[in-house]
Amino acid sequence: MAAERLFSRQVLRATRADGSIDMDALRRLVVAGYEDSARDRERTDRAITLMAEELEGANRRLEALVENLRVQNLRFEAALDNMLQGLCLYDRQDLLVVVNRRYHEILGLQPGTLRPGISHAEQLVIEQAAGLHRGMDLQELLATRIAMVDGRDAPARAEIFMEDRRRLDVAAQRLASGGCIVTVIDVTAERAAEARAAAAGRLTSLGEMAAGLAHELKQPLTAIALAAANARRAAERGDTAAALVRLGRIADQAARGGVLIDHLRRFARGGEGGDANATAELPAAVEGALTLIGGALREASIEVVLDLPPGLPAVRGDGMALEQVLLNLLANARDALGIRDGGARIHVAARQAEDRRIVLDVSDNAGGIPDGVMSRLFQPFVTTKGPDRGTGLGLSICHGLVTSMGGTIEAENGAEGAIFRIALAAAPD
Repeated sequence: MAAERLFSRQVLRATRADGSIDMDALRRLVVAGYEDSARDRERTDRAITLMAEELEGANRRLEALVENLRVQNLRFEAALDNMLQGLCLYDRQDLLVVVNRRYHEILGLQPGTLRPGISHAEQLVIEQAAGLHRGMDLQELLATRIAMVDGRDAPARAEIFMEDRRRLDVAAQRLASGGCIVTVIDVTAERAAEARAAAAGRLTSLGEMAAGLAHELKQPLTAIALAAANARRAAERGDTAAALVRLGRIADQAARGGVLIDHLRRFARGGEGGDANATAELPAAVEGALTLIGGALREASIEVVLDLPPGLPAVRGDGMALEQVLLNLLANARDALGIRDGGARIHVAARQAEDRRIVLDVSDNAGGIPDGVMSRLFQPFVTTKGPDRGTGLGLSICHGLVTSMGGTIEAENGAEGAIFRIALAAAPD
């Protein structure tokens, strides 16, 4: 149809005024038309060829991009599955987006038990069916988890105890996108190593305090020997009442020595360290530490000032571990005050902060910690004592013990000397 219309126009253009057709003009018009059509076809062919080449190039680039994405996805999956930590990633609707193989292994789940697309609530149901979260209210557990991460800039951390006595460190953080990332790592071996280091630290502390402890035990033994001699003389005189008084003193001094020996035994053995619900009373921990080092402090003429308000809430943590931390801090203060002539003082004060945490300060008037040491104070083998006085492990062990209880320990220099500040969560009512 298009060709017929073109030919009609060409005939009309070649028609003379008298109605006859100029065949030469018509032939030229037809030839010119065919030439134009050929050029149009040629341009069209070239355009089609260029488009085909462009499409082929775009297809090659798309295939390369798809292959690159496939390789990157394989690398991503391999990196996820070879992480030491178990990992779960949730989107803003709280749906599981990514879960790696290590998460299944740590929690004892069969591979593929958890799949992307399920909600966090559905995940808890599946985990409970597999033997986890036994006896727990899952809605309450989910609400607790969400409350832990909402409104926090730093990751929320918690340590959980499995029925097979493994210890897992769980960290969760809200993402800028509104999603959440959760990591889980088995810290059983790490905590066991820390426990061994803490046990060695306890024995080291007892060894360093051997002279003071011997003096503490010698006092009741001396009193017992004196009372026994007086009781024998009273018995020889037939003075039964006086003998009974001396025997009562002997019993009191024996009980005093027994308390010290029993405390030494419990301190050397340490706490259980595996009870997630353990609580401790700060005054009792302070009293226990002073039971062991009080004699050495008195011999060094160091005054101990206690500021422990009554009714202070208990704290989360192991009492014997807290006592070990305090013993180490008191021993360090004693060593720092050893070069002071008179007026040596250690101040132990506790209070409840606005965030309900219990804060305990142990300070002295020994002049403070050198600036060059302060930033490395809690690292292993850092000490301001001579090579024959300390190993440099005490404060590192203290840091590990306080951290394992979910608390913090910091140091700063005050007006007269060093201040060590321990902050622990208050135990639930």
